[in-house]
Amino acid sequence: MLRRNYLIIIIFFLSAYFCIAASYQTNATELNSARPQLCNSNIGNELEPIDSQPLSSLKILFKTKSFGTFSLPAVPLPTIHAAAKKSQIPVMMYHDIISEKKVIYDLTPQELNKHFELIKAAQMTPISINKLVAHLRTGSPLPKKPILLTFDDGYSGQYEYAYPLLKKYGYPAVFAVHTSGIGVNAGRGHITWQQLQNIANDPLITISSHSLTHPALTKISDAQLEQEVIESKRILESRLGKQINYFTYPYGNYDYRVKKIVHKAGYLAAIAYGTPSEMFAGQSQDLLAISRFEKSRLQNVIPQASGNPTFLNCNS
Repeated sequence: MLRRNYLIIIIFFLSAYFCIAASYQTNATELNSARPQLCNSNIGNELEPIDSQPLSSLKILFKTKSFGTFSLPAVPLPTIHAAAKKSQIPVMMYHDIISEKKVIYDLTPQELNKHFELIKAAQMTPISINKLVAHLRTGSPLPKKPILLTFDDGYSGQYEYAYPLLKKYGYPAVFAVHTSGIGVNAGRGHITWQQLQNIANDPLITISSHSLTHPALTKISDAQLEQEVIESKRILESRLGKQINYFTYPYGNYDYRVKKIVHKAGYLAAIAYGTPSEMFAGQSQDLLAISRFEKSRLQNVIPQASGNPTFLNCNS
């Protein structure tokens, strides 16, 4: 009886596997037959990775309004796809949004609004980090001028000022929070757990771990490093009820040891700063070291932004 049950289970999984494989083959055939239409469309504007899938898979499923769903093969983690290296996607780094600036990293709400107006006037398309990572893994087309917006440290001004502006413009963004700062108002105010839950439930916002206590990770012991990286993920997932797939390095500091622990902890990708220099996402070393530009560079990078919009060797 037990043996029979095992056989039934094996047959079930084999059937499921072949059904999925057949589905991928059908998708590939349909994709190939639709190539002329795809090459003459703005597919990058509507191509979205399907939310319910793990983006760590070797095939990533996409959906479109015009061409339905299909899959694309992905390179092994944490490699960046060769086609994605040809794109120039700026990832912009913001910190506190505050009514009166105190340090160089601050912006007032009016200044942030001007940044968003610049993005709009340049006909840029802010994208989600999921869309960026799917692109970096598969070389999938993006809008002609994509950009990713990120906000570090979980300040209360980001909830009070940045979040409403993001909603107004319909711009997705990443909010990186270190868990020990949540709800703490000593010095600068920080976002509360309830506020964090509110934005985590909004499809526009992706929450990234920024460690437990925001230390320079390259300067702490292995035991401390594991706690900062692993425990912050556990706390965020427990409190928010959502999987945390991304890590943001405090101060942008990382090395091989730090990246190894981040990968071991189960993060799909990690956001750095400009180490060794500011560069576009596709030129980063790998998915565990996605480079960014400081917000003051926005006007400089706008003319260079490109999403590598061609698809399926359309230029060949």
